[in-house]
Amino acid sequence: MSLRGKAKGRIIANELKCGDAVSLQNGYSNWTGGFLDVTGGGPSGAAYAAETAPTAARDGLSGTWKIASASGKAAGATVVSGDLVFLVNQYGATTYLDVNGGPGAGSSAEKYGVSTAAVQNREGASGEWFLFAETSSPQDGAIRAGDVVHILSNYSQANGGWLDISGGAPAGGLGLHSVFTSYYSDRDSGSGDWRFAQA
Repeated sequence: MSLRGKAKGRIIANELKCGDAVSLQNGYSNWTGGFLDVTGGGPSGAAYAAETAPTAARDGLSGTWKIASASGKAAGATVVSGDLVFLVNQYGATTYLDVNGGPGAGSSAEKYGVSTAAVQNREGASGEWFLFAETSSPQDGAIRAGDVVHILSNYSQANGGWLDISGGAPAGGLGLHSVFTSYYSDRDSGSGDWRFAQA
């Protein structure tokens, strides 16, 4: 565990910073939902389809993401609950987590499909995401590796739904579950819970 920064004389451990390379693990069924990953092709306008995979390194950097501020915060700034970010996949050419198209047939609670795009905002704010932590220790607003986080799409004025998993992997994928957005922040047994780890 890395130790970074101090607050009022206390050493603060494992705060996430803008520019950090991370993995994102899904909390479904006691954290067995897999790691956010890219695979194959996606819908029209997409670079890759999104899925979860059994490991954070299914295919090189396919499960590695960098946190980039979408509101102008500098690289190295602490990520706090409520921040608006881009999640930048590091596999091959840079691509951005994005909402695109309709959901699958897994659940009527699904809102949009999720893939990656070659540009930050393919349509409106389709590539922007709010990070909301349930809590952290200390409770100073910072998000730390291991905190439970809910991730909300900023598409259509923060109405793009919560990052979620459902059903099997995309056709041709090698992962565990497809990734969608949902109307609900925790649709099914932790399916909308995520936690970051340093990559």
